[in-house]
Amino acid sequence: MFVNASWLIYDRVIRLAVNLFIVGWMARYLGPKQYGNLDYAMSLTSLVACFASFGINDILIRDLINNPDQSRKILGSGFFIRQFGGLLAIVISIIAVFIVNSDEPLTKLLVSIVSLTYLFSSFDVVDLYFQSQIKSKYPVIANNIAFIIMSGVRIALILSEAPLIAFAAAASAEVLLAQAGMFIVYRHHTGHYMFHWRFDWVITRSILRDSWPLLISWLSGVMFFKIGQIMLGNMVDYREVGEYAAAVKISEVWYFVPWAVGITLYPKIVELKKKSEEQYYSRLQEFFSIMAVLSYSVVLPTFFLSKWLIAIIFGDQFVKASMILNIHIWAGIFYSMGIARNYWCNAENHSRAILYSTVCGAVINVILNIPLILMYGGLGAAWSTMIARIVSVYLSTVFISRKIFFMQTQAFTLKGLSRLIKQDIIG
Repeated sequence: MFVNASWLIYDRVIRLAVNLFIVGWMARYLGPKQYGNLDYAMSLTSLVACFASFGINDILIRDLINNPDQSRKILGSGFFIRQFGGLLAIVISIIAVFIVNSDEPLTKLLVSIVSLTYLFSSFDVVDLYFQSQIKSKYPVIANNIAFIIMSGVRIALILSEAPLIAFAAAASAEVLLAQAGMFIVYRHHTGHYMFHWRFDWVITRSILRDSWPLLISWLSGVMFFKIGQIMLGNMVDYREVGEYAAAVKISEVWYFVPWAVGITLYPKIVELKKKSEEQYYSRLQEFFSIMAVLSYSVVLPTFFLSKWLIAIIFGDQFVKASMILNIHIWAGIFYSMGIARNYWCNAENHSRAILYSTVCGAVINVILNIPLILMYGGLGAAWSTMIARIVSVYLSTVFISRKIFFMQTQAFTLKGLSRLIKQDIIG
């Protein structure tokens, strides 16, 4: 488990080091307005990303763990669902931008180009297969090769003073390259081709039945990350979007850590549930406390170093971003707690609980955004995000399970962490 998490973290650390450098350079080159326009286009397409996956990711991993003998049918059915969803996402993205930004030809072109990434989203089921096997190093290798190649392309675009459209095209090209590499490592590791997969209607119906609440909850979850940029773009201007996006880029750049820990621990939590109720809940408490300590180790330093970070990475053009970062960074604590709680919900098949709490948070976020953005711009969007996340992943847990709510509360004091260190690290 540690080795698997290390590969996932290694993948993100490489991306962090290179991507922050390139994004900062690109933002300086484009300026707040053009950078904001590009981020707006990517945020708008991200809102429909849930349709590209249909919320089946965790369900697919669960089924691959519980029914390994049916893996080819599960992968084939998942591939079919994701392919249909990808085409649907493209159509929705294009329709949305032509309605919302009807008088902005550049924005319409940017969204159309970026949305093409969903043509390749179905190939991501290979990554889910490796996650179910706790062998994440294989997709990490494929993704990193694509990322490094396209990072070189982005640097070349900056040096050649390429237009904004070229950066949008590079984003789509990276996804295509990564998915092609994914199938190469899948073939090398398993000896199978995707042509060996088989579509099964019974399995497809079962996956869709369990995943539809996750589809809606994922849409609501994406709203936490992207609705601020979209509402800022429509209510204020793209410069404000650029400053907000710069702050969010730093605030959310470490989110891969709780994500990697969650992906690694989830299969083991599912197994423990079958073996021992006592061990199951003991490990869950440790899971929440791990998320808390990870959050503290990032949030506190970032809060005190926000001005320095923004100045070094994005430059003086993005000076307001440091104030936004000071607010937005605190949402990360509850993001981590939400990952742990949602994995518990999936293990208990409480997918509707994820749905209701996430939708509630998304609605609160949108409602708060309207007055706060009008009054405070990007600062208001940051406050809306933090308040909505507290409600969605912490306060709402009272209505799902008081036992899990108390675990979350105790995790703030790192309960169970000392036992974990003694038993699993020192011992």
